[in-house]
Order: sequence, then structure tokens, then C-alpha cells
Amino acid sequence: MSEKYDKYQEEMAENPSAYGTPDSVMLKLVREQGFNPIAITTMMCEETFVFKGSKEASEAWQKFKPEGWWYGLADFWKDWDEYLKQMGEHDTEEADSVIHWLDENYRPR
Repeated sequence: MSEKYDKYQEEMAENPSAYGTPDSVMLKLVREQGFNPIAITTMMCEETFVFKGSKEASEAWQKFKPEGWWYGLADFWKDWDEYLKQMGEHDTEEADSVIHWLDENYRPR
């Protein structure tokens, strides 16, 4: 996994605009390990992966920690709402984060 992580760091440096998007280098690694996130975004400058359930999110976290934030869908919505509220109060670009839905069966509420 360390070789893949080194490659991840190199690719991320070459294409920083892919961070937190469907073109994310980390997303590719996550999928290669057999995980299937339904969405990707950024929160507090961290790539954030959303899964159907918290079990898969936890299993992915165990594989990739300390990188990224990992959520089951229900928990994600709770934190997302609070995140936008807090970031909006500070008027930062982070409040304009976009959720990229990767599974057409899951869309905004």
C-alpha cells in the first residue's frame, strides 16, 4: 500500500484540481480496494467520501486512515448541514463545496 500511497502523492501534486472530484486520485485507489463511494466532496480541505452505509465507510477508513473523511450517508447529511452553517458564518470558499454524486441512485435530498 505504501507504493500506491507514494504514487498517490505524486499524482495529486501533478493534478491538484482533481482533489475532491470524480477525477480524484484517492477515489481511484478507494475503488481499486473494492470500495464503492456514492459521493465525493471536500470538507475543511479534506477529501470526503460518502458511502451508502456506515459499515463500508468504516472499513474504508481503516484501510486509508489518516487520509480523508469517511461517512455513511445518514451521518454525512448531519455533518454536512453543520459544516455549511459554520463555514457560511466565516465566509470562506469552503462553504461553496460541491457534492459530486457518483451513483445516479443517490442525489441531493
